Amino acid sequence: MGKYFSIAVALAVSVLALNGCSKEINSTEDDSAIESVSFAINDYKIVDDNEIEPTRTSFIERTDGITYVWSACDTVGIYPTSGSQLYFPIEGVGGESYADFDGGGWAFKTSAKYYSYYPFIGNIYLDRNKIPVSYIGQKQVGISTTNHIGPYDFMYTPACSSNGGKLNFSYKHLGCIIRFNLTQLPVGNYTKLAVTAPSHIFVKSGWFDLQSESPKIVGEEYTNQLIIDLDEIDITDSSAQVYVYLLSAPVKINGLEVIISVLDGQKKELQCKKKPTKDYVAQTLYRLKCSEWTEVKQSVDMLIDPWDKGGDIGGDAQ
Repeated sequence: MGKYFSIAVALAVSVLALNGCSKEINSTEDDSAIESVSFAINDYKIVDDNEIEPTRTSFIERTDGITYVWSACDTVGIYPTSGSQLYFPIEGVGGESYADFDGGGWAFKTSAKYYSYYPFIGNIYLDRNKIPVSYIGQKQVGISTTNHIGPYDFMYTPACSSNGGKLNFSYKHLGCIIRFNLTQLPVGNYTKLAVTAPSHIFVKSGWFDLQSESPKIVGEEYTNQLIIDLDEIDITDSSAQVYVYLLSAPVKINGLEVIISVLDGQKKELQCKKKPTKDYVAQTLYRLKCSEWTEVKQSVDMLIDPWDKGGDIGGDAQ
């Protein structure tokens, strides 16, 4: 099941509003007060590369289980049926299951319907029918950390309205997560990971329609390679396990041979080949284990900014 986060206030829920909000949001005349707002996030299903599907869980993996928590800088955008978007920023300490959204001066109408999405984009003129997404610029700091996931974990909620003085938002994930379990890596410092397909199957950037009956990511730019920068990935023991989390739009990858590459601080690239047996769909975390590595020649077979394309080792592959 999803994990719920509730915010209750004494009278009406207030939100910070962008300039130009509609009168529909501003006025509560002839409406009863909304006394509480709850936020639920669907759990990710997990699929191992041996096709085992464990029970549904959220994406943050911990020693005592798997759960979802808000971060201190998380902000969600909310649209009324008509009018400009609002936003709810999370205040206080992050990493807790309870999220305290605060604001001032604007109240929800019980007669209106609302849509929500995450992460929030601060553009008053943002078209609700074309919310942008991008998977460029991902960066993981530290072995097995997940703090970088939020800005690329694009989510939406169907329209909801007041139910007995309550407003309940239930978020669904539009993309998927690929978790790489890297083992048997030589001792060293690693700076990048890339997954490369034989053709341009990965969404580089695109959008989704928040008000469609079933929102899906629509790709505008495609690439054959998704790449994530790595920082503070220092391997001192080759038996160590490194977990890297890469986010992607759903992708038709079943039966394709892909190459997982890692680049170390000495500009040496190691490659591991995998062949997924399922397409990668939304709301799912896929686990790939890479333990057999082949070092490639820099001038011939490198996939992360190859020398033969004139790029500098360490730059972003486009």
